[in-house]
Amino acid sequence: MRRRPQAWWLLPGLLLLLLAGFGLRLPGLFANTFHPDEALFASWARLIAVWRDPLLQTQAVDKPPLLFYLQALFYPLLATPAGFPARLPNFIASLLLLPLTGRAAWQLYRDPLAAVAAVALVAFSPLAIQFSSSAFTDPLLTTWLLAAVVASSAPGPYRRRAWWSGLFWGLALATKYQALLFLPLLLGLAWLARWPGRAWGWWLAGFAPAGALLLLWDGLRPGGFSLWHNQFSSYGGLRLAWSWELWPRLAAWANLSRYQLAIPWPLLLLLLGLGLLALRRQPAAGAAYDALLFLFLAGYGLLHWLLAVPVWDRYWLPLVPLLALLAARLVARLLAGLWAYARPGRSPRRRYALLAGLALLLLAQIPAALAAGRGAYPVGARPGADGGAAAVAAYLQAAPYGTVLYDHWFSWQWRYYFFDRGVYVSWFPHPAGLGDDLAVFAAGEGARYLVLPDSAVARPVLRAVTAAGFAPELVYPAGGMNLYRLQLAPAPAGWLVEGRR
Repeated sequence: MRRRPQAWWLLPGLLLLLLAGFGLRLPGLFANTFHPDEALFASWARLIAVWRDPLLQTQAVDKPPLLFYLQALFYPLLATPAGFPARLPNFIASLLLLPLTGRAAWQLYRDPLAAVAAVALVAFSPLAIQFSSSAFTDPLLTTWLLAAVVASSAPGPYRRRAWWSGLFWGLALATKYQALLFLPLLLGLAWLARWPGRAWGWWLAGFAPAGALLLLWDGLRPGGFSLWHNQFSSYGGLRLAWSWELWPRLAAWANLSRYQLAIPWPLLLLLLGLGLLALRRQPAAGAAYDALLFLFLAGYGLLHWLLAVPVWDRYWLPLVPLLALLAARLVARLLAGLWAYARPGRSPRRRYALLAGLALLLLAQIPAALAAGRGAYPVGARPGADGGAAAVAAYLQAAPYGTVLYDHWFSWQWRYYFFDRGVYVSWFPHPAGLGDDLAVFAAGEGARYLVLPDSAVARPVLRAVTAAGFAPELVYPAGGMNLYRLQLAPAPAGWLVEGRR
């Protein structure tokens, strides 16, 4: 019988991985700017934090509210309108995801190499890094789901693990309804763990508090129990993808999958192939978990490909720890085979080859992880996600009460940035509507500003402003958007009547 490698020397490496994960995630906490969805969620959190609308009764909420209430806890504690308090719940959750991944790998495979490799893959995952310092609901959802996986596969009395599994899954459902898609995975883990029928009563007992509070919150709001309807309305309903959509959707999802792990895909495919070969030569315990994870990942991917849901990076995030578990399992089997091959009595050069392979696995991930730490990839949160909204808001920060900002594209950002400011945001549906509004109201007191994307879509709006008798003056270019001050254009001689052309 072959001896397993001693695990004690892996502990320093595990601690270093946790520190590296923290260091890679910390800069984005203060450098990232809000994507429109993040700004919307953070504005809801501020409404709760100042007790202006604690049940969000005036808002068209289409997400379960757990994240918003957790975000609201940090605003009064830190006493700042900055954006990073809204990111703190996800930042904490993303750090907890690392030891949870190691724990899940250990429980499923009882392999220290697999545990460390899984932590490394999640710690250096570009997708996980760039979502860690964000205000999206998905990082918190991912941590709750993995906690439910850990509870479902934990040793010990079934009552305790079933109760914790139900509780964590209930918290995931109170964060985002996509938790429903992971219920088959938990059922599969329970079946492999041979839960007795009585365990499901304890599972429901764990789920009950979060489920009851979610129903109570939804029922107290206007149009009670409308959250589920709002969720589907925001998608425009669900349907199967049309035939002409299949290839573009497959290409888009495949492109996003490049950011799930930091290992270059050629090296990853090589390692997975060698790992599968090692599994074939050395069948090991845990093959049933391998099959379950593979089937779930394949089913989840097919569902998002064949249903016409938006191709969004955030939907791939909950798969990162599961993909890391499966990949780490195969890599660990390969390394274990090399370790056995390079045991004492063999050539020391083979030991050096093993250490070189371990170093290559880690070093290959560092460039992508460092780039993700700077927010360099077009996924998750990043410094330029707001298109310049924070800079425009800072420019208008001291604007007097009565200042009007005309906007069509960026309303969710202004909800957050002008939460307690004197700037009134006036949404216009189309260029002609803006022209009509200017003709009626813009001759009064107070400054008038217009914000437009820095693209060709701004041209018809600017023409409508000019046709209404106003001269748009570019006062602040902010990257993805431009801020204009609107002033009455001087009329030609002989055409001035009562100050208007």
